[in-house]
Amino acid sequence: MNLRTALAFAVGPIATAALGLVTVPVIAWVFPPADVGRLNIVQIAVSFGVLLFGLGLDRAYVREYHESADRAALLKACFAPGCALLLLAMLVTAPFDDRIAEWLFGVGHVAYFWLLLACVATSFVSRFLSLILRMQDRGAAFSISQILPKVLLLLVVTLIAASNMHASFVELEAAYFISLLSVLITYGWNTWREWSPAIRASVAPAQVRGVLAYGTPLIFAGVAYWGLDATSTLTLRSLSSLPELAIYSVSMSFAGVGVVFQTIFTVLWAPLVYKWVAHGVDMRRVDTIARQALAVVCAIWALTGAFSWLADFVLPAHYAQVKYLMLCCIGQPLLYTLSEVTCVGIGITRRSMLSLWSTLAALVVNVALSVWLVPAHGAAGAVVANAIAFLVFFVARTEASAYVWRPFPRARLYMFVTACVGLSIATLVFGPHLPVHFSLVWLALLPVAFACFRAEWMGMYQSLRAAIKPPPACPQAEGGPGALP
Repeated sequence: MNLRTALAFAVGPIATAALGLVTVPVIAWVFPPADVGRLNIVQIAVSFGVLLFGLGLDRAYVREYHESADRAALLKACFAPGCALLLLAMLVTAPFDDRIAEWLFGVGHVAYFWLLLACVATSFVSRFLSLILRMQDRGAAFSISQILPKVLLLLVVTLIAASNMHASFVELEAAYFISLLSVLITYGWNTWREWSPAIRASVAPAQVRGVLAYGTPLIFAGVAYWGLDATSTLTLRSLSSLPELAIYSVSMSFAGVGVVFQTIFTVLWAPLVYKWVAHGVDMRRVDTIARQALAVVCAIWALTGAFSWLADFVLPAHYAQVKYLMLCCIGQPLLYTLSEVTCVGIGITRRSMLSLWSTLAALVVNVALSVWLVPAHGAAGAVVANAIAFLVFFVARTEASAYVWRPFPRARLYMFVTACVGLSIATLVFGPHLPVHFSLVWLALLPVAFACFRAEWMGMYQSLRAAIKPPPACPQAEGGPGALP
């Protein structure tokens, strides 16, 4: 993948994060905290639906894409089982729409349930269409599809605020659905040449069994990861209050820099590393990339700590705690991204069950800590539990990869990420009582982060310089076109 393609993929997450920094405060000002908390429940439910009904076959599509002779048939084989399961689930849950709405949102409004189903179905189809753009390195189309929903969500929420109409949750959920629908329409338009042949493609039962054999362990790993991601939301919903859930949700949204890094890296990494495997590339280069990713993770963590106080200027007073919670929240996307590099051996060796056990270990830690901390500390307890659980998740995936693939240096990785998690928790606990503003402590750590990774920063600089340097002109044969007389 060349630099231009990588930058095309990067535009979407960067612009999305920038729009999120505008959209989240607008939503926080327009809608009450309880509705902001309910929106977080919708987002968690949508991510669960995509993970569960995807059956791990989205990962199977990425894994087999470069080695498949009939990619239309591969797309159909990966999409059809989950689609059938999703339709069945809709039929089974429809008679209980009011009860499910009451359980999820605290209000038995059936419109909440049906809008949620529409969001899940739309996101499920969009997930598979997005993989086509990823695997074909169509970064510009991918980025446009990411930016458009944020623009529409901001536009609809702004119109609600400007019209002085009563801002209820049904309007917020409908705005979220419109944003997801715009993604589906854009993906469908950009990939119709690929998905239309898939409709007519002939798929052998053996091919479906093959992708299910790879994806089945990932179903459980995916659901376990969803549980790891959703534990904070679920415990806050059941053991605390919707306003505390709103504070947690806004804090996670403001950890957008980490999400940008995660999105860009994961979009580029999985197709690239499996392409390396297919072409027999020396995989020792992964060690260098892991060290460079660690350097970026430490720098982003320190920068977030240094400037998180800016959240106070854009959020209502009810969200004053967000600036302290952000440091723990950003650990989730950063540690996940770093683990995607260090756990690459699990995917290469197709030992996908190890992903399940690694995620389950972190899930157990998250549930135990959340049940202990959330009742007394609310959102603060949830983010601490989440940060520690994702540290366990990172270590477990890294150790599993080293065991089944090949050993690689890990002590430095563990030292720095443990220090970042510990400092984030310390900021949350002691930040309001420090004699100096906590942001100055993180600002002082920035030069340390750059000094400790001098070689990695220089390596990234040289790689970037080589990527943007134009190739030398080929010398022309004497007397040929363009030769001097």
